[in-house]
Amino acid sequence: MAGDDGDRQGDPPGWLAEEGWLRELLGWFLDRLEGPRQRDVTRRIRKSTVPALFRFSEDTRYRWRLIEQLAAVYGIFSIDYDRRIDGHQERYENAQLRLNPGSEALLRDWLQRPRIDPTLLAWRSALAHYRGHFADDGAALLTSSFQYPDWEIRELAAAFAAIAEYFDSGLSLREIAARCFRGDSKFLDGRQELLNKLYGERVATIPPRPLLLTAWAPPGFERLLVVENQDSFLRLVERPPPGYALLYSGGFRASAQRLSSIHTRFAFLPGSDSEGFRERWLHNEVAAFFWGDLDFAGLGILKGLRQSIPTLRAWEPGYRPMLQALENGGGHSAEQAHKTGQLDPAHTGCAYSDTTLLPALRQHQRFVDQEAVVAD
Repeated sequence: MAGDDGDRQGDPPGWLAEEGWLRELLGWFLDRLEGPRQRDVTRRIRKSTVPALFRFSEDTRYRWRLIEQLAAVYGIFSIDYDRRIDGHQERYENAQLRLNPGSEALLRDWLQRPRIDPTLLAWRSALAHYRGHFADDGAALLTSSFQYPDWEIRELAAAFAAIAEYFDSGLSLREIAARCFRGDSKFLDGRQELLNKLYGERVATIPPRPLLLTAWAPPGFERLLVVENQDSFLRLVERPPPGYALLYSGGFRASAQRLSSIHTRFAFLPGSDSEGFRERWLHNEVAAFFWGDLDFAGLGILKGLRQSIPTLRAWEPGYRPMLQALENGGGHSAEQAHKTGQLDPAHTGCAYSDTTLLPALRQHQRFVDQEAVVAD
């Protein structure tokens, strides 16, 4: 019997480094573990499967004792002998080696083959059909091991590859997503960085999605009031403050720099001077104000809007009655209105908001939605 100079829990037996045929056999078992399977991993001992045991000019019996030691001492696999073999045959002929699943970690350590994520293997196989198709050869998908419910990886690879057909088509990102990903127009939302890695500069040919805003603009307006919520916006349209144009921001939809982009589109209510609004709404001579909920999220919108309109200020006629309600014990808690996830914006850049509204929210720990009041 070969000497046992290894540690069952760590180092491999010393003789394993000298037996290339045996390392190859053990590697075969690991290969099968990395592929799809439903049964135990087994291998019959035949000339075609383990030829080293049938080179009878060499010490094949010593080699078989090494396999027996791997089974008996290290528990790598069990051995099922074939009782039907003839007396002139070696005992191990047609025997079956059955891998012990619990020995996988030990084998990987011995052979220095860390486990490969089966998802990663599936991506490699799927992306092999699209070599040279992506700017990074699909590395971004391999790195992220991107997955999506009810999708086969080969289907996802094909769908991401199909995006290239729509560059320079004039279609928006959502239109492209709907065509490539089973009609799901929002599939690519938030995945701009992934697309940039996959396709590089070609992504720039996809036009930005226009920002659609509703406006009411009387001729000759001198002030602009951006309103967070629809009901309050429509109530102001019914009784507009003199000299104001009104813009419905729809919550966070207008809080990004896209607000001042050439891609912004407007839907005007009846009675609006649409041409005059387009010419003047971001003009320095037009004072700009924001009115929204008196909570951290609402003032966070104000902070975001100031990226596009740096002079934007909180609209005091709207916030004054809300602040008074707060100071009189009114308003609701974050828990009552499911607002526990709101984050304090710290500061907005608007003096009235930073010195009056935000300190009041921190003090009272209660909020007031703008629909609760009528502006002064």
